[in-house]
Amino acid sequence: MVNKLSVNGIGIASAIITAIVYIICFAIVFIFGSASLTFFNLFVHGIDLSSLATNPNITTGILGFIISVIAAYVGGWIFAIVYNKFAR
Repeated sequence: MVNKLSVNGIGIASAIITAIVYIICFAIVFIFGSASLTFFNLFVHGIDLSSLATNPNITTGILGFIISVIAAYVGGWIFAIVYNKFAR
């Protein structure tokens, strides 16, 4: 018999991991500015991110953090529900 996943536990774990990654990413962009674009361009296979870049500020950072963490929780929650439905 397959163990069921904790829906809330997976949601919280997803939210925590997202929060950690978001904080690290925001700090890199905030500290290194445009130099961080060169680094992040490596992750998107050479797509030029400079046309999408804006100057980071605390307000957009906080709002982005909140939205990202909520979305990660919901995504983890849905994942656990679907997994539990199909796990046999």
